[in-house]
Amino acid sequence: MFEHPGDVMKEQEAKFSPAEGLSSIMDTDDNSQLQLNLPHFIADEESLPRITKETMVDVLDGKHHSTYDQSLIVDCRFEYEYEGGHIDGAINVNNKEELANKLFDPVASSRTLLIFHCEYSAHRAPLMAKFLRQKDRAVNAHRYPLLTYPEVYILDGGYSSFFQDHRYRCYPQNYVEMSAKEHAIACERGLGRIKQQRVKLCRAKTFAFGQQHQQPEDSPTACSRQSNALDLGVDISMDHSLEIRRMLSRRMASY
Repeated sequence: MFEHPGDVMKEQEAKFSPAEGLSSIMDTDDNSQLQLNLPHFIADEESLPRITKETMVDVLDGKHHSTYDQSLIVDCRFEYEYEGGHIDGAINVNNKEELANKLFDPVASSRTLLIFHCEYSAHRAPLMAKFLRQKDRAVNAHRYPLLTYPEVYILDGGYSSFFQDHRYRCYPQNYVEMSAKEHAIACERGLGRIKQQRVKLCRAKTFAFGQQHQQPEDSPTACSRQSNALDLGVDISMDHSLEIRRMLSRRMASY
């Protein structure tokens, strides 16, 4: 039976309660301990800071060049979306292991600015950014709260919003939606990769204040809680028409 995405999310939230004792590292992440140089805001449902598309343009124009050794814009969309049009200078990474290899082997400068986005910056980009913060916390557990990459931001509205107002900063000047019919097979493959990566992430061990936490699923913001409803939405969409999947992907804030 097809369930409304909102009802699924409410049902999943009711199943989980905050764990006692140590939380997962995502629960204990405190941006007040970090020096954040870009204008930003924090969305109610997440801990990582967001920037506006106007701030993104300032970064592209080099207005914050003296603050950082390098700036990386990480486009987390699928390959066909990126190739169809992306923010000039952005790199395409939609695999967590690839991201970890790029940033931690070898480690780049701690004065690196990282900005993540996907189509709407509602799911794929936050997942990648949170994975990076989790990896960073684990690597630096012995010297909490220091981080290798303290300045990680999410571009609010994603490529969709940025392209509307700044298409001249994109190359090519085009926008291919994730749900484009001509890329339906590639989209299915991409969604499958996301699901596999999420399972691996949920199985990974997390750390808080240098102590190993064996059951990250207990956390109110752990992967199982955040993604079970979404997994259900993906499974349902696989069994329905392309139009139903398109509706789900948009109503559940896009992958």
